[in-house]
Amino acid sequence: MNGINIPKFSPSKGGQSLNTAKTSKQHKYETDEESSTIINSILPNAPKAQNRLSIGNGVVLSGKVVEADQVVIHGSVDAEINANFVEVMGEGSLTGSIKTNMFSVSGNFAGNAQVSGALTIQKGGVIEGDVSYGSLSVENGGLLFGTLSKPENKTHQKPLKPTSKETNNAQVAQ
Repeated sequence: MNGINIPKFSPSKGGQSLNTAKTSKQHKYETDEESSTIINSILPNAPKAQNRLSIGNGVVLSGKVVEADQVVIHGSVDAEINANFVEVMGEGSLTGSIKTNMFSVSGNFAGNAQVSGALTIQKGGVIEGDVSYGSLSVENGGLLFGTLSKPENKTHQKPLKPTSKETNNAQVAQ
């Protein structure tokens, strides 16, 4: 008979299994540091693993997040967080300090935040504390209590020496 050779699979020990089939390729899966490299080489089109932390509704967390790509908070968190993106959802609350590129709040935040990029306070979001930001967006219904600061952009600072125009104006004013 001509056709496709399909191996038989049987739950009994006498049958051929997927691991012992001569036509199947053997792969070693490990759980150490190289595991994502091995899996990504086997599944090149699969999405790459990201450092994500999601705290669910009703969960209470206290601690420190040293490094993460994304932190999403639905529960209650008292922590020091260093992440690329932090989002406090409507039912979530965060107390502590954060360093992040983007920070979005639709729940409650109390503490100190250093946001190098976009700070977004969504409707229903409340921030209490000291916040530095790159850009700011506050939706109608968002609240902020505390101190806001925007670090000066070094490219927009005045030069140390006065320009020729400033020197001419100073001479005219005398």
